[in-house]
Amino acid sequence: MEEQQKILRIKKLRSVIREHRDQKGDDRCWIDDYMVWNELPETKKKIHLPTYDEGMERCRKFYENRNSDHVDEMPKEAICDQTRWDEDLSGMNYQQLIGELFKLEDAIKKHYQITGRERTFHDDQELYDVLPEKIPADFRLPCKEEFLGTAKPGAGCPNFWRSHQYCETEKHDLHEWGPCR
Repeated sequence: MEEQQKILRIKKLRSVIREHRDQKGDDRCWIDDYMVWNELPETKKKIHLPTYDEGMERCRKFYENRNSDHVDEMPKEAICDQTRWDEDLSGMNYQQLIGELFKLEDAIKKHYQITGRERTFHDDQELYDVLPEKIPADFRLPCKEEFLGTAKPGAGCPNFWRSHQYCETEKHDLHEWGPCR
C-alpha cells in the first residue's frame, strides 16, 4: 500500500470510530458497532434482522452496559478543532503510518473480539482512545422509559423495531428507520 493510500485508510478508520463516538442520546445503539467492525475484512459481520424480542433484548443489554451519567472533562491535550484532528499524519514517515494503521485496526479487532460478557462504555472508550484528538465521548442515554419505551413518537427501541417488522430479511438497513424495501 502506497503512503497516500495508507493515509486515506487511516482517515477512513478514524472517521468511522469518530462517528461511533459522536453518537448522542438515543442515536447511540449496538448496531453502530457493526459500522466500525465492517471496516476490517476479518471482523466484517452482516447484521441479521432480529425479531422484535431479540432486538429489544439487545437494546436492554446495551442500555444496562453502555449507559453512563459520568461525563469526562475535556483533557488539556484535547484537539477541539476538527480541521486539526488528522494533521499528525502529515509528519509521519512510512513506518509510522504502518504503526498508526496497525493501532487502529488492532483497536477495532479488540472491540469486536469481546466475548463472554457484554461490551461496556469502558470498551467503547478504549476504542476511542486511539484517536489523536482525545475528545471525551458522551455515554449518557435518555431515561430508561424513553430509550426502551414508546414515550416519544419516532424514538425509542420499540418504535424502531416495529418500524422494521415488515422489512424483507435481505433488504433491510438497520442504520435507518424502517420499513426497508
